[in-house]
Amino acid sequence: MVKEKIFVLVFAALLLLAGCLEKKDETAPTIKISIEGKEGEENWYVSSVTITFEAHDNESSVKELKYRINGDLWRDYVMPVTLRKDGFYFIEYYAKDSKGNENYGNMTIKIDATPPSINFTNFEPGYIYFWGKKTPTPRIPRDTMIIGDITIEASADDNLAGVKKVEFYMNEGLAFEDNQPPYEWSIKNAIGIYNITAVAFDYAGNYASITIPEVQIINIL
Repeated sequence: MVKEKIFVLVFAALLLLAGCLEKKDETAPTIKISIEGKEGEENWYVSSVTITFEAHDNESSVKELKYRINGDLWRDYVMPVTLRKDGFYFIEYYAKDSKGNENYGNMTIKIDATPPSINFTNFEPGYIYFWGKKTPTPRIPRDTMIIGDITIEASADDNLAGVKKVEFYMNEGLAFEDNQPPYEWSIKNAIGIYNITAVAFDYAGNYASITIPEVQIINIL
């Protein structure tokens, strides 16, 4: 009987000791995030984006690693997540270890891989412009001519990031920059044959251009 009591006491002491020696895990797992995509400007991406999550826990095992996009259902993370369409994405993610500790985070991804649109609104090839007034032109010496002053207007639009500015060029040289609609450029004191180009830039860094080639300009007043 005495031996049995001693055995019980020793066993209880060992259990108590094991409980005291057991390492408590009160630290949440860490989450590492890798993002692959072509970066534009103003924190935009101008290509599809692939996101990789990795969860680690040094004291116990990772039990769950989940994510969701734009408030949709939570999904188990099993492979990299690829975002292919233009838009705004609110990404939430969390990891839980076997002791119930959780780590939660979120981020926003902005994708605009589409260039803005741009057009001339009062200028087109095949006409003579006398002080801004459009008239049909003979084909000699050039299809498109500007005689006197003219203000060239361009319309630009971007449905996501927004239009940042429009640049106007004579051949390769930057002639004027306008960052407010209506986008306008007044040609003065120029003579010669030029390619007339307008380039629209959005805030993501995409751009698009339109060119009317070989415009004869006579404006020396």
